[in-house]
Amino acid sequence: MQFLFETSLMKRILLLASTLLVSPLAASEWPFFAGPNFNGASSETGWKADWGDDGPKIAWKAKVGTGAASFVVSGKRVITSGANGDKETVFCFDADSGKALWKNTFDCEFEKRMFDGGTAATPTIHGDRVYNLSYDGQLQCLSLENGKVIWKTHLIEKFGGKLSRWKYSSSPLVVGDLLILDNGGKGNSTLALNKNSGRKVWGNGDENAGYSTPTPIKLRGKDAVLVFKGTALVAHDLKTGRRLWEVPWKTSYDVNASSPVPLPNNQLIVSSGYNDGRVALFDLSSGKPRKLWTNEDIKTKMSSCVVYNGHVFAVCGDTNGQLICVSLKDGKTQWAQKGFGMGTLTLAGGKLLALSDKGNLVVAEATGNRYTPISQAQLLSKRCWVKPVLSDGRLFVKNNRGDVVCADLR
Repeated sequence: MQFLFETSLMKRILLLASTLLVSPLAASEWPFFAGPNFNGASSETGWKADWGDDGPKIAWKAKVGTGAASFVVSGKRVITSGANGDKETVFCFDADSGKALWKNTFDCEFEKRMFDGGTAATPTIHGDRVYNLSYDGQLQCLSLENGKVIWKTHLIEKFGGKLSRWKYSSSPLVVGDLLILDNGGKGNSTLALNKNSGRKVWGNGDENAGYSTPTPIKLRGKDAVLVFKGTALVAHDLKTGRRLWEVPWKTSYDVNASSPVPLPNNQLIVSSGYNDGRVALFDLSSGKPRKLWTNEDIKTKMSSCVVYNGHVFAVCGDTNGQLICVSLKDGKTQWAQKGFGMGTLTLAGGKLLALSDKGNLVVAEATGNRYTPISQAQLLSKRCWVKPVLSDGRLFVKNNRGDVVCADLR
């Protein structure tokens, strides 16, 4: 018995020692479109932000076909999707080598849709499953291990979903046992399915769908979900689907595509683009949202805001492609830098990773003092509307024609 005790104790000591000796890089998975905390930010530290003149080390490249789907990551598995002709494919890559571990291909008639076309929604990883929604309403639950279909359904055929002008682009959200979707249509505009079977749990509302991904949130201590519809931001009780409140939000062509950003202290950032573009901060501590300020310099067409250390940052396609910083306290613009077009933005370790719509990646300090770039590199060409993702020191970027680049920033 003494031997067994000493052996067990030694194993615990060795395990603790190995934990203390790991790399200073704090690994963070990225299972959802807006990141692990639904705020467009990675918690990683220790990654290399200053690359010098030679740029970052490129670990691998791949081609996945046309579309604007971004990446989700679990462990060493990286998921994205793309379209080739009238076929859509969900890809699973090995993060180290870029080897395709599996592919799931299905019929999906290609439509350009006034831009490159192809896929729009980013897949979602939850546990050992992947959830993918095609722009025409095909919803699949796949095995993360091998890509095989566990169940599938069709939002329009099964639940009366209604396509908006540019079709579905909202990524599925998993909270507990529920799969939340911005479905559109009568009675089921916001739709909750059982994540294990695809059966309907609840549906609510008649509005047209927007293009933003649903966001989980706590409202006065209760679980809720925010859905940015075509003309309003709507809050639902997560368990029952009951509508808690709505904030009217008019955007040209009903393109509410940027994800709301939940903040501590019951605050929320909401933004959109085009002629009516603006960003606003809301206080959610009472029964209904109370607007604290509005800033019309920030106009986010597709990319969402990120928030760090008392400042809001955004790439604004409608204002000469500027990267803009706004004070979280009062909404006043602090600085603006041109050159990003309709690019995208991620936050990691107190730094901004901004990918221009022409494929130039800039790392800059997330500070309100002034625009302070650290490094930049031309990683891609052609149109880039895809959100960059940092996970375990690897940065994944993609353009709309499906060229994938993995940069090793460890």
